[in-house]
Amino acid sequence: MREITGDAVEQPISFFTARPSGVEPAAPERKGRFHAMAKPIGSTCNIDCTYCYYLHKEHLLDKHRGRRMESSMLERYIRQYIEAQNGAEIIFSWQGGEPTMLGIDFFRDIVDIQKRYAPMGRRISNDLQTNGTLLDDDWCLFLKQNNFLVGVSIDGPRELHDSFRMDRKGQPTFDAC
Repeated sequence: MREITGDAVEQPISFFTARPSGVEPAAPERKGRFHAMAKPIGSTCNIDCTYCYYLHKEHLLDKHRGRRMESSMLERYIRQYIEAQNGAEIIFSWQGGEPTMLGIDFFRDIVDIQKRYAPMGRRISNDLQTNGTLLDDDWCLFLKQNNFLVGVSIDGPRELHDSFRMDRKGQPTFDAC
């Protein structure tokens, strides 16, 4: 190892080249297959799990409840994510907080944007992690028609689930899932 002397000066590490403000980076020439999770509603959730580390992160970031991904940012995210992929399947993962709080129209917009930017001969898939409390027949029909893979968070049998996953009024949520 190199010895550091008293007159050594720390240099900042730059991971990105500087670009003019407002200029969007181009998709990389060498694309790869990768997977990212989007949290378009941040930490906003309709239940208050006792173990949730994410629910209270908004205070660290000086953010307020009810924030959602702007539609222009959503479109840019989807387009850039598609452009950067080279696999036969492009998978979008939607989580939160509770992403269904954004409403079904938000997810209709997602599917519409994906169709607009879908490359020929490549498949786009979506998965959604939810606590299930807001799913109704309309949601289920939409998710089925658009082939979403859905994960519902349940903490085991009713007694275990309800001891950790309560709503904001302190009521159990097992039957709402």
